[in-house]
This record gives sequence, C-alpha cells and structure tokens, in this order.
Amino acid sequence: MRVVMSREVLTSIHSLGIGTSKDDVTPVITQIALKREGDALRAMVTDRYIVLSGLYNEVEFSDWEDTAELLIDPKALKSVIDIKKADKYGNIPVHIVKDIETGSVTGVLDEVTSVHLSRLNGKVGAFPPLMKLFPTGEANGAASLNIRPDFIAKLAKVLPPVSRPERERIWSFEFRSIEATSKPQPVYASYSGDGYKLETIIQPALTTGAK
Repeated sequence: MRVVMSREVLTSIHSLGIGTSKDDVTPVITQIALKREGDALRAMVTDRYIVLSGLYNEVEFSDWEDTAELLIDPKALKSVIDIKKADKYGNIPVHIVKDIETGSVTGVLDEVTSVHLSRLNGKVGAFPPLMKLFPTGEANGAASLNIRPDFIAKLAKVLPPVSRPERERIWSFEFRSIEATSKPQPVYASYSGDGYKLETIIQPALTTGAK
C-alpha cells in the first residue's frame, strides 16, 4: 500500500506528532496513524488527553483499501522532513509505502533515498478509533469560536517556568455574558498557581451555528 504526498502535506502531518504519547507502555499511541478515507488521507494522534487529526485531499493512493491504516514514528518522519529541507529538488513528492507481508513502512524520497518509518516490533494492538470522539454533521444551533492560534501560544509562554511541567494545572476558559448577543463575546481565561493568578480576555470571532 502506498500514498504519495507533497512536502507541505508531509510537514503538516509531522506537526501533529506533538500530540503523540511519550509513554511506551502503550506503544501504539506513540505513533502517527495514517488512514485512507475515500480519496483523502487522515492522520491521527493521541496521548490520552488530546486528540489531533488532519484530513488531506492532495494525495494519491495505490493498493490501499479504504479504512486501511498504517503507523509511522514521528521521530523517523522528522528525518524525512530534514532531508526534504536540504533537497534542492523540493517539489518531488514523497511516497510512504507499507510492505503488507513484513509490515515495514518506508518513506521514499527518490530512487536512491528512503527512510524506515516503522519502529514498533511485534503486535502492538489496534490504533484507537479516535474519530468517534469528534462531532458529526452540521452545528445544531450552538455558537462556535474562532481563536487565532498565536493567542493560545501566548498563554503557554506567559506561564512562570516553575509551572510549565505541572500538567495538572490548566487554563480555565469561560464565556462572559454581554447584552448584545449578536456581537462576539469575550472569552475570559485564568490560570492559578502557588501565590499567583494569571488572567486574560480574548476577543474571538464568534460564529453562530445552524438554526
């Protein structure tokens, strides 16, 4: 089974690897799962606390049945990214190939360059059905938020260094009511630590769901 993709798609898939688990007790979720959905490629990761997914249409499949999956190691995929960055023929697509008989997964960059992408040995179990956790269909009337990612990144950067490793402490988000409900509602967020409290107001773009 094979999928062909551009460097841009490959880079986006690699970026999802930040959400993979670092716990080798469940090795299957230390990997990025790739799954065919019709003519699109689904990439999925989880660390039990967060699920990240990407759906990519600009790909080509061969000998890959719908819903079939493969697993790739994000660290190994980084090697492919690094090679592509240094490649003066950067527009050449990357082939990710799985040998059905051996289970080996390889990233093929050209006729002479390839990288082994599967680093799990033996039976590791099936990748969890993560997409069942996502909502389906159209919005049912509830409002939705559009928040720029750089706003979220700033919240992580303002935390004191001593608090950053303590994952049990989280930012708390809540809506603040205003009279003009047709306008975007500000989102209030706070973070409390030992002897301090951080607060912010984010003015998001608010969209209304279907009636």
